[in-house]
Amino acid sequence: MRKQSSEPRVEFDQLPQPFPEGIAVTGEVVDSFREIIYSHYRVSGRSFPWRETSDPYHILLSEMMLQQTQTARALPKYEEFLQRWPTLEALSRASLTDVLSCWKGLGYNRRALALKKIAEISTRTYAGTLPVDQKELKALPMVGPATSAALLAFAHGIPSLYLETNIRRVLIYFFYHGVDQVHDRELYVLLETLLDRRDPRNWYYALMDYGVYLKTMVPNPNRRSAHYTRQAKFENSNRQIRGELLTVFTERGASTVEELYASLKFDASRIDSCVEALVKEGFIFCEAESAAEQSPRYRIS
Repeated sequence: MRKQSSEPRVEFDQLPQPFPEGIAVTGEVVDSFREIIYSHYRVSGRSFPWRETSDPYHILLSEMMLQQTQTARALPKYEEFLQRWPTLEALSRASLTDVLSCWKGLGYNRRALALKKIAEISTRTYAGTLPVDQKELKALPMVGPATSAALLAFAHGIPSLYLETNIRRVLIYFFYHGVDQVHDRELYVLLETLLDRRDPRNWYYALMDYGVYLKTMVPNPNRRSAHYTRQAKFENSNRQIRGELLTVFTERGASTVEELYASLKFDASRIDSCVEALVKEGFIFCEAESAAEQSPRYRIS
């Protein structure tokens, strides 16, 4: 049995209160909930360039950039990315060095590498576009249930189950008041009941915008998710080391391990470990002709 949350309830005159715990999600409840969400959206819906397009590539790019990255940081990069590589085919021809250089500032560089690989698969297999089948989409690098559902809903208007952090916040706030350890499998069942199948695109935009609004109004309901984890500190993390290594490679080109030691203020053993990981993941490769070479050089793949 899940324990009851000790999180205090915060009252706001204009904020609709959660539905009673255990309420049956009847048609009347669905209608009431949708009216709350759509009413807010009609007045306070946000506008972004990726909401003005149905191009699968543009949708994919926005979804990748917005993972664990604030919208204000993603927006200029999104526009720069599309200016440089307006199609998946154009991106497939780009060098990884250029892609990582453009991505700088967004963090989580695995997303940039995944985008490059997806562009190559798209050009080779799907004539420069993306599949519409969710199973095929999830076979692409770093495309999971959320990103694949977003592509179906936002690019094609296909009803799908799209669950991301803002939507999760809304569902937990309204339907799981006072309950801890809410599992996503429960939220997917609820999401399917609430889904506006006639317009999944705007329904999910409205849900996300309401989630952003809730973030400013109440203690974060996502803390009561069974999947909630705090983001690890960036300072002195391996993520910081990896990012600095990739900056060296993109700005200076090939570098020896000794040059990397001199460039980064971290223990040599940690730098070695991160270099090995970057090689294994396909970011960089070793130029050494043999394992016996004294100072092998590494560069972006």
